[in-house]
Amino acid sequence: MAKNEIKDYICRPFCSFYREGEKEELICSGARQIEKMLENGMLDIKELVCDRNGFSVSTAKNAFLEAAVCRKCDFREEDCDFQSEQGPIDAEPCGGYILFCLLIENGVITMNELAEIEDA
Repeated sequence: MAKNEIKDYICRPFCSFYREGEKEELICSGARQIEKMLENGMLDIKELVCDRNGFSVSTAKNAFLEAAVCRKCDFREEDCDFQSEQGPIDAEPCGGYILFCLLIENGVITMNELAEIEDA
Protein backbone atom coordinates (compact mmCIF):
# COMPACT_ATOMS: atom_id res chain seq x y z
CA MET A 1 0.00 0.00 0.00
CA ALA A 2 1.44 3.35 -1.02
CA LYS A 3 1.80 6.14 1.54
CA ASN A 4 -0.74 8.28 -0.32
CA GLU A 5 -3.29 5.45 -0.01
CA ILE A 6 -2.66 5.21 3.74
CA LYS A 7 -3.37 8.92 3.97
CA ASP A 8 -6.49 8.61 1.82
CA TYR A 9 -7.99 5.69 3.75
CA ILE A 10 -6.68 6.21 7.28
CA CYS A 11 -5.10 9.58 8.02
CA ARG A 12 -7.39 12.07 6.26
CA PRO A 13 -10.73 10.54 7.26
CA PHE A 14 -9.90 9.40 10.80
CA CYS A 15 -6.99 11.35 12.26
CA SER A 16 -7.49 14.78 13.80
CA PHE A 17 -3.69 15.13 13.99
CA TYR A 18 -3.09 14.74 10.26
CA ARG A 19 -1.97 17.93 8.51
CA GLU A 20 -1.56 17.91 4.75
CA GLY A 21 2.08 18.49 3.82
CA GLU A 22 3.47 18.11 7.35
CA LYS A 23 5.70 15.19 8.31
CA GLU A 24 4.23 13.19 5.45
CA GLU A 25 6.59 10.26 5.97
CA LEU A 26 5.29 9.63 9.50
CA ILE A 27 2.39 7.33 10.25
CA CYS A 28 1.08 6.00 13.54
CA SER A 29 1.44 2.42 14.69
CA GLY A 30 -2.22 1.74 13.99
CA ALA A 31 -1.87 2.83 10.36
CA ARG A 32 1.28 0.72 10.05
CA GLN A 33 -0.55 -2.34 11.38
CA ILE A 34 -3.52 -1.79 9.08
CA GLU A 35 -1.01 -1.56 6.23
CA LYS A 36 0.42 -4.96 7.28
CA MET A 37 -3.05 -6.49 7.42
CA LEU A 38 -3.74 -5.26 3.88
CA GLU A 39 -0.41 -6.61 2.62
CA ASN A 40 -1.08 -9.99 4.28
CA GLY A 41 -4.58 -10.24 2.82
CA MET A 42 -6.21 -10.03 6.25
CA LEU A 43 -8.11 -6.91 5.17
CA ASP A 44 -9.40 -5.61 1.89
CA ILE A 45 -8.98 -1.91 1.16
CA LYS A 46 -12.77 -1.63 0.63
CA GLU A 47 -13.25 -2.60 4.29
CA LEU A 48 -11.48 0.57 5.41
CA VAL A 49 -14.44 2.69 4.39
CA CYS A 50 -16.17 3.20 7.73
CA ASP A 51 -18.42 5.90 9.13
CA ARG A 52 -16.39 7.78 11.73
CA ASN A 53 -19.63 8.88 13.38
CA GLY A 54 -19.74 5.49 15.11
CA PHE A 55 -16.64 6.38 17.14
CA SER A 56 -16.84 7.75 20.69
CA VAL A 57 -13.80 8.76 22.76
CA SER A 58 -15.72 7.77 25.89
CA THR A 59 -15.90 4.13 24.77
CA ALA A 60 -12.57 3.98 22.92
CA LYS A 61 -10.42 2.83 25.83
CA ASN A 62 -9.60 -0.82 25.31
CA ALA A 63 -6.64 -2.36 27.12
CA PHE A 64 -6.02 -5.04 24.49
CA LEU A 65 -6.24 -2.58 21.60
CA GLU A 66 -4.00 -0.12 23.43
CA ALA A 67 -1.41 -2.83 24.02
CA ALA A 68 -1.56 -4.06 20.42
CA VAL A 69 -1.65 -0.66 18.70
CA CYS A 70 -0.12 1.86 21.08
CA ARG A 71 2.67 -0.06 22.77
CA LYS A 72 5.04 0.17 19.78
CA CYS A 73 3.92 3.58 18.53
CA ASP A 74 6.60 6.22 17.93
CA PHE A 75 4.20 8.96 19.04
CA ARG A 76 3.21 7.44 22.39
CA GLU A 77 5.87 8.98 24.63
CA GLU A 78 5.84 12.61 23.55
CA ASP A 79 2.87 13.27 21.30
CA CYS A 80 -0.03 11.12 22.47
CA ASP A 81 -2.49 12.81 24.81
CA PHE A 82 -4.79 9.79 24.52
CA GLN A 83 -2.22 7.58 26.28
CA SER A 84 -0.85 10.29 28.56
CA GLU A 85 -1.89 10.34 32.20
CA GLN A 86 -1.69 14.13 32.08
CA GLY A 87 -3.68 14.46 28.86
CA PRO A 88 -7.23 15.78 28.72
CA ILE A 89 -9.93 13.26 29.53
CA ASP A 90 -11.50 13.72 26.09
CA ALA A 91 -8.19 13.35 24.20
CA GLU A 92 -8.73 11.60 20.90
CA PRO A 93 -6.53 8.71 19.73
CA CYS A 94 -4.79 8.59 16.36
CA GLY A 95 -6.59 7.69 13.14
CA GLY A 96 -5.23 4.15 13.12
CA TYR A 97 -6.62 3.48 16.60
CA ILE A 98 -9.99 4.97 15.65
CA LEU A 99 -10.17 2.86 12.50
CA PHE A 100 -9.28 -0.28 14.48
CA CYS A 101 -12.09 0.52 16.94
CA LEU A 102 -14.56 0.85 14.07
CA LEU A 103 -13.33 -2.28 12.27
CA ILE A 104 -13.68 -4.32 15.46
CA GLU A 105 -17.07 -2.80 16.30
CA ASN A 106 -18.32 -3.55 12.77
CA GLY A 107 -17.05 -7.15 12.91
CA VAL A 108 -14.54 -6.65 10.09
CA ILE A 109 -11.65 -7.84 12.25
CA THR A 110 -11.38 -9.59 15.58
CA MET A 111 -9.04 -9.13 18.49
CA ASN A 112 -7.45 -12.46 17.54
CA GLU A 113 -6.63 -11.17 14.07
CA LEU A 114 -5.14 -8.06 15.61
CA ALA A 115 -2.99 -10.24 17.86
CA GLU A 116 -1.79 -12.17 14.79
CA ILE A 117 -0.56 -9.02 13.06
CA GLU A 118 1.00 -7.71 16.27
CA ASP A 119 3.05 -10.90 16.56
CA ALA A 120 4.17 -10.75 12.90
